[in-house]
Amino acid sequence: MRTLRRVALASLLTSAAVLAAAPATATPPAHAGKPTDVRVLAWNIYHGGLDDNWDDVDNRQEVIDQIVEVNPDVFFSVETYGAGDEIAAALEDATGKDWAGVQITPSSTGNDNLWLFTHFDVDEVFPAPAGYLETGAFHLGGARVIADDGRALNAFTFWSNYTNPWVGDLIEANARDVAAGREPSVPAQEIVDADQRQTRTVAEFLDYVDTHAASGEPVLMGGDLNTMPGSDWTSQWAGCADHFGLSYDLEATDQFTDAGFVDTYRAANPNVCQAPGMTWSPRLDMITPDRIDFIYAKGQVVQVKDSYTIAAQPGAEQFSSDHSAVVSDLRIK
Repeated sequence: MRTLRRVALASLLTSAAVLAAAPATATPPAHAGKPTDVRVLAWNIYHGGLDDNWDDVDNRQEVIDQIVEVNPDVFFSVETYGAGDEIAAALEDATGKDWAGVQITPSSTGNDNLWLFTHFDVDEVFPAPAGYLETGAFHLGGARVIADDGRALNAFTFWSNYTNPWVGDLIEANARDVAAGREPSVPAQEIVDADQRQTRTVAEFLDYVDTHAASGEPVLMGGDLNTMPGSDWTSQWAGCADHFGLSYDLEATDQFTDAGFVDTYRAANPNVCQAPGMTWSPRLDMITPDRIDFIYAKGQVVQVKDSYTIAAQPGAEQFSSDHSAVVSDLRIK
């Protein structure tokens, strides 16, 4: 019988617990220059898959079935809320591999927002963020993992808080104004200002990652930022049918690219008009595409092979989450 590797931040209190959960390899096997393919999933699964509006269908099972179908090597999970052990067990049963469930957000009451799942060996779980204004263990955490060929990867799950008024709602309001033949009612600067909380948060995220990720090793980050990518909403893309001639100087996500990260979805789908990549929301009737869920990668050895979103399940009346899932196929050279 396989033993589920459940790794919580609390396990950092004793090195023995960490070693028992995921023994480090003293001498990683040489990969001899061969590339390693890594499939990464980032998904806000919405209330741990317990959706009161799911009309008596086992929504958590629908969520787990979707995760298993994707068959990721690394899964960044948001709003996990009590589903962590079931997800890891289902992945073990489906793949025949030992899976580690790293609980990023400590909670004994079902408030465990962030998890990191992987069948790679967990070498180190990073300590919870401390001393930040916007960022704690509810928002960010990660681990250093060792791929099957011995390559080390630094993986971080994130969630950024939303603001009220929310930047996506303001952009949607302006788009509806233009679609109805009216002038936009929300000043562009007000929309930029609504992005500032996420701008501060991302700066803290990057500081934390820079502190804990080993220099020169690839870094993967995934989760829900609750804001849109600045590069998608520049004047270059104002002519997209669902942008209605509008553009905004959003700043939060530009910090990732300024720090050397690649937005993997946009790298694989460079035309914003043809591939908006909407992740908010499969359940809402919106006329602007809100892409608020991301997978970022950093490192000269990381190549983006493909990336796509999942917003529908065959045979289901509605998608099992209010967020689309993001999948990126990467190659570590």
